[in-house]
Amino acid sequence: MTRGPRVHAGVKAAVCGLVTALLLVAGCGSDRPPPAGDSKYTPPATGGSGGFQDAGSNKPPGCGQKDDGSFCDCVDVPLFAEAPNMYFVLDRSGSMAEDNKWGKVRQVVAQILRGLGPRANFGATLFPGFDDSQACSAPREVLKLTPGDPPGTQDGPTTKKLLTATQSPPSGGTPTAQALRDVLQSLRTATGKTFVILATDGGPNCSATASCTAELCQPNIESAPNCPPAGPSCCEPPNGFPESCLDSAATDSAVAALSSAGIPVYVIGLPGTSTPTYAKLLDRLATTGGTALPTSPKYYKVDTSNESVLLAALKKIAAKIIATCEFTLKEAPAQANLVNVYLDEVVLPQDPTNGWKIEGAKVTLLGDSCTKVLSGDILDVRIIAGCPTVAPR
Repeated sequence: MTRGPRVHAGVKAAVCGLVTALLLVAGCGSDRPPPAGDSKYTPPATGGSGGFQDAGSNKPPGCGQKDDGSFCDCVDVPLFAEAPNMYFVLDRSGSMAEDNKWGKVRQVVAQILRGLGPRANFGATLFPGFDDSQACSAPREVLKLTPGDPPGTQDGPTTKKLLTATQSPPSGGTPTAQALRDVLQSLRTATGKTFVILATDGGPNCSATASCTAELCQPNIESAPNCPPAGPSCCEPPNGFPESCLDSAATDSAVAALSSAGIPVYVIGLPGTSTPTYAKLLDRLATTGGTALPTSPKYYKVDTSNESVLLAALKKIAAKIIATCEFTLKEAPAQANLVNVYLDEVVLPQDPTNGWKIEGAKVTLLGDSCTKVLSGDILDVRIIAGCPTVAPR
């Protein structure tokens, strides 16, 4: 759109501390959780979230108690994998204030950080920057690539930093090309696989050297007052501004440079990008970025300001980047019958059809559970050792 130019004390704590030296994160819990989807289970009347007493900030609900009431160690098993880099390039132009699009975007991105946690590294650049005296102020990197937070009931430093850095209200134009060029420079030295996720609600602009006919002039494209699509161009001086021209070629070139550097670019079109000219450009950017969907729209179209729709789109992208049904542990558990798998903090029974199996150091999700992970319906997969494996009821 056009913009202006949770740990118990005593013995349990000691046991948990000893386990930490061997594995990644230790802690003991309270109640045993129900198998995923068990509609017959009635949780305790008291306790923390979901009826379970909180066992600590880094453990899923119910982790740490056997059927006889005694406690067992409850630890995250480290995975042998290099976390990919997910870098967000977020449009905070003035039109993002409409229907609180900006507030919803920052909260949904934070949900992705919480869901994926340490399985990814995260970074973010906002465009334009925070100099509201300039409509096209330089983009600002607000989060350098940083490991995701450990799982927990509260936000860790990475998520907190993102939310704090994005509190400023939206303002200004849409210097998308410059943001992408800056991001490439920032990511050139990044190790591991890197992916850029561009989220915008309109066409790029802010090129001071642009010149365009009405066909590529945003006031004309959006039929602003006295700016009919047929022309004349409302971007030409003395009454117009070149910064209002659709900066399509430069933006496509910036996406191409990222793609050539081995950094795919995913494109999310927020409400405001349904104008045919903008939609066509976003299709091209997704194609250039190497992430095009099979049919148009080839980008991830979010045509409502409903947070759940945006979250669904981001989950699908996250799944393409990080989803897998095979998890290689850093070492095979000493006792395979003391391993459990949690999907989004809910225990998954070791069912041979739709559950999981373990072979040495490899844990494999099966059937429906695998499908949910690959589709993005499940973000958080945790493998927990120390307590008896939950079997189907």
